[in-house]
Amino acid sequence: MTIFINITVIIICYLIGSIQFGIIYTKIHSGIDIREFGSKSSGATNISRTLGSKAGLFVLILDISKGILPILIIKTMMDFQLVAILSSCSLVLGHCFPIFYQFRGGKGIATGTGAVLYQIPLLLIVIPIFLIVSMFTRLISLGSIISCISSILIVTVLVITNNLDPEYLIIGVFIPLLIIFNHRQNIKRLIEKKENKFSFKKNVTK
Repeated sequence: MTIFINITVIIICYLIGSIQFGIIYTKIHSGIDIREFGSKSSGATNISRTLGSKAGLFVLILDISKGILPILIIKTMMDFQLVAILSSCSLVLGHCFPIFYQFRGGKGIATGTGAVLYQIPLLLIVIPIFLIVSMFTRLISLGSIISCISSILIVTVLVITNNLDPEYLIIGVFIPLLIIFNHRQNIKRLIEKKENKFSFKKNVTK
C-alpha cells in the first residue's frame, strides 16, 4: 500500500508539472501560443522576450512556486525523503514534457530551481553566479548552463565531504543535466555565436 501511495504521489507531481502557466497565461492575455514564438519555449525567458518583463516575471513566480509547493506538502505529510526527491524530478519532467501539451513545455529552469533550492538551500550560492553571467553577457542561456554545471559540482562536493545525504545527488545532478539537455539548441547557437541576447523590449514575432 505504501509503495502504491508513493508512486501515486510521484505521478501526481508529474501531472502538476505538466500544468503550463506560460501557455495558459499567454493564451488568456494575448491569445497566442508562446511555443510558436521566439525560442519556442513556454518558459519565463521566452515570455519576457515576447510579451515583456512583467509577463515573464509573473510566469517565473508561478513556475518557481510549482516546484516548491508540492514538495513542501510532501515533506510535511510524508517521512520518506526519497519520495520528495523523486517527486521533484517528476515535477521538472512534467514541466519540460507536459502530457497536456504534446510534451512540448519549458526548459525546467524555474520549476527546477524551486524544487532543488527548497531541498538544498546551500545551492542559493548559484543564484549570484547566474545573475553575474547573465547580466555581463546578456545571455540567459549561458547563465543557466553555467549555473547548472556549478550546481552539479557543489552537490557532488557536499556529498563527498559528508555534508549532504547521497540521495540528494538524484536532484542535484539529474535536474541540472536535464536542463542542460533542454538547452542543446542554445549551446549550438552559443558555439556558433548566434545566440540571441536578452532584451527587455517586447518582440512578438514568430
